[in-house]
Amino acid sequence: RPEFRHWLTNHEQGSFSRILWIHGPPGVGKSVLCGTVIEYLQDRQAKSEGEEPTVAYFYCDSSFTTKRTPFDICKTLILQLQSQCQEPLPALQTAYRNAALHSRSHISDADDVFSLFRRVTAQLKSSYIVVDGLDECTDIPNVIRWLLDATSSICSLRLIMISRDTLEIRKALTESPSLDLTADSMKPDINIYLSRAVLSLPCDTQQMKEHVLDVVSRKADGMFLFAVLSLQTLQQANSIDDTLEMVESTPRGVYNMYRMILEKLSTESCRRRSLAHKALGVISTSTRPLTWPELKTALSWDTSQQVFRPTNAPFKEVILAILCPLIEYRAETDTFRLVHLSLYEYLFNEPKQHQTYHEEAHFSFNANDIQAELADMSLAQMANDHFSRSINVDGDQYPFALYATKYWCHHLSLSPHDPKRYRKYSAFTANPDRRSTWILRWLLSEDMSFPLQQIVKLQRLVQDWLGKASTNIDSVDSLCDIQRALFRLDELPQPIPGLRMISNFERLVCVRDLAREFTSAGKLDEGVRMFEDALYHAGTEDGSIGLGSCWLLNSLGILYDQQGKTALAKETQQRALVCQQQSLDPGDVDIVLTLNELGRLARHLGHHEEAESLHRNALDILENRFKDTDLHITWTKSALGRSLLKQGRPSEALLLHQQVLRVEVERLGKDHPHTLWTMSDIVRCFRDLSRLDCAINMQQEIVDRSDLVLGSKNPDKLWAMNSLGLLFDMAGNATMAMSVQESAYKDQVEILGENHPHC
Repeated sequence: RPEFRHWLTNHEQGSFSRILWIHGPPGVGKSVLCGTVIEYLQDRQAKSEGEEPTVAYFYCDSSFTTKRTPFDICKTLILQLQSQCQEPLPALQTAYRNAALHSRSHISDADDVFSLFRRVTAQLKSSYIVVDGLDECTDIPNVIRWLLDATSSICSLRLIMISRDTLEIRKALTESPSLDLTADSMKPDINIYLSRAVLSLPCDTQQMKEHVLDVVSRKADGMFLFAVLSLQTLQQANSIDDTLEMVESTPRGVYNMYRMILEKLSTESCRRRSLAHKALGVISTSTRPLTWPELKTALSWDTSQQVFRPTNAPFKEVILAILCPLIEYRAETDTFRLVHLSLYEYLFNEPKQHQTYHEEAHFSFNANDIQAELADMSLAQMANDHFSRSINVDGDQYPFALYATKYWCHHLSLSPHDPKRYRKYSAFTANPDRRSTWILRWLLSEDMSFPLQQIVKLQRLVQDWLGKASTNIDSVDSLCDIQRALFRLDELPQPIPGLRMISNFERLVCVRDLAREFTSAGKLDEGVRMFEDALYHAGTEDGSIGLGSCWLLNSLGILYDQQGKTALAKETQQRALVCQQQSLDPGDVDIVLTLNELGRLARHLGHHEEAESLHRNALDILENRFKDTDLHITWTKSALGRSLLKQGRPSEALLLHQQVLRVEVERLGKDHPHTLWTMSDIVRCFRDLSRLDCAINMQQEIVDRSDLVLGSKNPDKLWAMNSLGLLFDMAGNATMAMSVQESAYKDQVEILGENHPHC
């Protein structure tokens, strides 16, 4: 195509000449074209003996949780680019050394992968990047933004993005060169595919094969998926007459093709039809593509007895045979998935008039029922006595273990409430050790910074599900479970094969967030008692604390400060510092963490110059070891900015907080709670600079985002409303101030109680 040749060969100035957006409707063959483009670029690279650019690609997949996020796209591209280099790239070597300082051995989102991607591509002679299924990824604007930013700043980088033509993507790529995959433009490619594919048909007459090619080409109407489904269906023909009848009866349109395939499935025996229905439902509704051991285990689930029956599991060949061509099996990963996103849309999102047919054909799907079955089998796995007490689980013995660990909350939250399901949930959650083991197993298997918000979100999904039955819920139990999981980290051997390590910085981030959650629940004293008990049991007979338990002292210092016991908090942090200085280098990250905590406490005690000195000392150490985008540095800058504001230096503080905000928006996202807290710091700077209009506008944005992300009655959102009311009052708008404050007070009384100190 001319558009592709221009993208490949032009040397015009400007980033848009190095970008190509390829778009088309569902089923037109975008992913097939993507594969062809990648093969072509890789072939050029191989023939040039390294002179051609390196090639990296990513297929976004809405059915796979690790194939649709900006982090996963970026991480995969980085690893592919490095794999084509004979020596480790300097940017990755630096990133690895930094990760090692935090006890991490592989890429996580704590590594600022977007900045790392730019540094990696800048160190290569030239690179081709191809991203398919852009419409299936999460946070589409951010994905497009960092890809465009990288392409505009690195002249040796060329980018192809492939997707459906959605309004969101079109707005973001309105200035980019594009290629529209219309039915007419795809017909020659489809004919090339068909001319090769008909050769494998069981019929042995050339005339019949030419007839098949002609009929399928006309009925495909430029839809590659239709051609693929047709040829796979014809592979099952028993004779020439059967082939002729099948090709003539093939309807036009992908949805009609799906209907015909399901109609044929409905003529199978009751046993095979039931197996096909169950397998199709599980494959469609699983949160990510299941491996064969996972799918085999799920299909062995006895719904009536609510147990797994391994001897009832089907053979892989049977599943492949009865669900062809509706599913795709990938041998390299041993996973099963739907042949196309449009099949899910057909099965679950079709208009009401098609449901009668589905019911008659025995292939009526109810998403809630399938979610319920996945929830039941996940809970059964989680409640298994041996499994529920193990951190590192044998995947051969428990094939469904990893899936159940990660996604039981998701499936339960989407299930209808049922007394039997509630009893199953209770059997798993009755034991605190089981709950904390699940959290610990989840923590060690996830690559994310600040995981507490995600754990709390999962717990709230479950609490919302329990709320459907008006079940009494104690959210404090959930917070205590997280604490127990953090304590148990000290009991584990390090490292654990297959699981990541968690640094003290990550643990203390969790503790800070826990302190806020305990305060909101009015149970801060309970959280403090748990840490005091853990510290007591970690000590020796003479009361001394080992280096490995210093994080407990840091944590208690944070909680004491939250209680208002600032002097005790400072004493506790100083105790941690003495222990660390006896065993660690002066520039060790854990010592820097304690210095920052002491600086924060100095600010709370009104010793603002001391606080500034401690934070600047910490910042000097960190800036000599890490990039400006490292989260240790952003946290330190935030703390320094607050101490400067307390000294009446809002302009200096504003500059620091704006630097932090830029990093957090890129690395954590604009709606992350920590990003919102940084925006609150900026609001306070605007306030002290008498820029009340700017302060009010940003505070309103914080309230709006908190409402979307945290919920309309989340305590943080309500505190943000209190701050907004105060700003309106300072601006002389007493009416708006009163309205906002009254609304916040009403909800605070409802969720916290009238006697809560924050009311």
